[in-house]
Amino acid sequence: MSSGQGKTRAGRMGFQILIALGVSVLLLSLILMIQSIGYMEGAMVGASLLTALIGFSLLSASLYILRLAAYVYATDKRGESGEKEETGEK
Repeated sequence: MSSGQGKTRAGRMGFQILIALGVSVLLLSLILMIQSIGYMEGAMVGASLLTALIGFSLLSASLYILRLAAYVYATDKRGESGEKEETGEK
């Protein structure tokens, strides 16, 4: 196994971890936003605003993580195409 294949495997593994983390944080943010609506129905204004703030913060974090995953995926694909050009494969 050459060092290029190790980097590709590590990049692919990092991509999968980032996707899983991004989706799980996204789901958590959606749950908190729905919970915030429930708090609004119960006239708990402070808890509702705090839960909404946490939900939007997690939503922002999940979008950043998913953008990072896309960057890792693109970098990994660019590296694979560069290695194929060096070896003459198609």
